[in-house]
Amino acid sequence: MSTIYHVTKRENDGREWKVFIQGSDKVIKLFPTQQEALEYATQLAKNKNDGSSVRLHGLDGKMRKYWG
Repeated sequence: MSTIYHVTKRENDGREWKVFIQGSDKVIKLFPTQQEALEYATQLAKNKNDGSSVRLHGLDGKMRKYWG
C-alpha cells in the first residue's frame, strides 16, 4: 500500500514546515524551510519504492503540487 506524505506549514506557530503521513496527526519531522521538508518527504517516498507520493501545500494550506 502506498503512502501519501504531506508538506505544509506548521499551524500553531507558522515558523516551521512539517512532514506528515496522510491520515495521521503525527508529525514525522519539522524543518526551517519548505525546500528541506520537500526534499526529505521526496526521499521518504522514493525509499518506500511502492508508489508513494508527496503533496506540497502553500502558505494558505491549499495543495500546490503533487509528485508520484
